Amino acid sequence: MDFPQMCLNLSDMTQKSPRHRSKEEKSAATRARLISAARRLFDKHGYHNVSVTEIARAAGVTHGMIHVYFHSKAGLLYALIRDNNAAQIDRLSDSLHDFATFEEKLRHIVTVFTEDDLSDPQLMAVMQAYFWQWPAETEAENRQQLRQALAPLWQALRDEPRFAHRSDAEIDDAVEAFYALYSHGLRPAVYTGASAADCADRIVARSLMLFGGLSQPASGAGAIAAVI
Repeated sequence: MDFPQMCLNLSDMTQKSPRHRSKEEKSAATRARLISAARRLFDKHGYHNVSVTEIARAAGVTHGMIHVYFHSKAGLLYALIRDNNAAQIDRLSDSLHDFATFEEKLRHIVTVFTEDDLSDPQLMAVMQAYFWQWPAETEAENRQQLRQALAPLWQALRDEPRFAHRSDAEIDDAVEAFYALYSHGLRPAVYTGASAADCADRIVARSLMLFGGLSQPASGAGAIAAVI
């Protein structure tokens, strides 16, 4: 075989290769297109103003594919929530070593969370509302991912000498209380146009009050409850 013919054959193989992608690769590509299309349309028109047909059309697939991969439009929304959580986990991975004090670590964690969550305040608000509607198995999956996202804060609390007298269960309670403060602290971005930085400042200030109670020598969760 001469060299030009060899190059031609290699070119043909390269052009045909997409046809020979595995079923898993094709499924992953379809899921990615649907998620990307949903994010664009939700951002432009709002979650409630976009139909599954419009999402499928933008992704170049039939609307039945949404039901195959996500069960519903709400399932697509949850895929966006998972992506947001995963992005936060990636950004925080091993980054706390750059910060010396507990306060600096807390500020960094809150900043990463708010910057990601408030990149699209209206979509974040829809995601928060969906938390109260999804099935129990989705709640279990989300709580597992949330534990991963909050693990850096848990470890920062565990490593801080001020909290050394607290049990792991009490640290768990403090982290859960923090997340409640955090979620509520995002509301000004939706309702009054507050910036992510403004929300982060308020969340950090309230969280320091919470963790100040945790540092006290009281037993059980009394100190935490008193602060809240």
